[in-house]
Amino acid sequence: MKEKDCEAMLNKARNYESQATATVAGQEFIEKAADKLREAGDCYFKFKNYKSAIKCYSEARERHKKLNYTVSVAMDSEGIAQCHHSLGNTEGFKKFIEEAAEIYANQGEKMTMAGNLVSAALLYSEAAIAYKVLSNSDAFRNCFELAAKNYLEYGGMLLEEKDYGYAAANLGWASMCYFAISNIDDAIKNSERALKICKNNNILDDNYELATLSKAICDRVLQTATQSFNKIKDNLSESEVKIVKKCLQSFE
Repeated sequence: MKEKDCEAMLNKARNYESQATATVAGQEFIEKAADKLREAGDCYFKFKNYKSAIKCYSEARERHKKLNYTVSVAMDSEGIAQCHHSLGNTEGFKKFIEEAAEIYANQGEKMTMAGNLVSAALLYSEAAIAYKVLSNSDAFRNCFELAAKNYLEYGGMLLEEKDYGYAAANLGWASMCYFAISNIDDAIKNSERALKICKNNNILDDNYELATLSKAICDRVLQTATQSFNKIKDNLSESEVKIVKKCLQSFE
């Protein structure tokens, strides 16, 4: 990828906007434009063109706000925050990363109330990581606690439904959330439960690798953790990758 590709992304966003109308289809074009603007922002950020990146992220954020795509607004704000951080603008960084953290936490609560427990857990984990950057240790710990509880509740539901592989995966994620806040006892307990479920039900797929990853993290066995992570990371969401990386940071 070259920096000129960033401009191509920006032009694509403008093209989408030119096709927007007052119809539902028009809203779809605005959504495509907003997403492409963020993609252009990511591109400019990669090439350290932070001012152009801020412009793209800000335009994406404005359009996502109009569409009421709240989580997307948080993602745009994170992009703006990282640009300000790279430019040494502490005030701008704190403003936008705090906005993102609050949105993630609020949306996590809404998803929990709606019964969408995994989405809630991921949103809480995003909030936790953002609060960690802000050195808000209480909010960091609280959000990862809430993420772990959502994973555990959903894992329990899956066990009742005899969906053992996915249940083990959710227990593994709960374990890593606990590990991230140094709740080692609960981290170990849930990683061991996850592996036991896999063993008892002959599960050897990605769910087993995730359970193995959580146990290796708890045991601080970097080589095993890295091997398991590398096997499954292409199938993980960006938020899930962040959880793993946050745990692995403690090995450094």
